[in-house]
Amino acid sequence: MKNVVLYGADHCAACTEAIKFFQQQGIPFQYKNVGTDKEAFAEVLRLGGIATPFIVAGTHVLHSFDQQKLKESLKLHG
Repeated sequence: MKNVVLYGADHCAACTEAIKFFQQQGIPFQYKNVGTDKEAFAEVLRLGGIATPFIVAGTHVLHSFDQQKLKESLKLHG
C-alpha cells in the first residue's frame, strides 16, 4: 500500500468525504490539518496545492477528492 497523506481543514466537507472513503476502504492514511499546522500548509504550497482536500498517494498528487482517480492512484478494485 502506498503512503497516503490527506491535507485538509476543519471546514472542508470534501475532506470529511475523503476521510470516510479511506476508512470504509480500510486505507491507512495520515491526516494533516492545514488550518492548524503551519508546516502542513507549507508542504501543500510546496507541492503545488491551493485548496483542500489535497491528497498525496505515493507519487500521485490529487488536487481534489475524486474517488475514481484515487482508486486508480491506489490501484484499488471494486
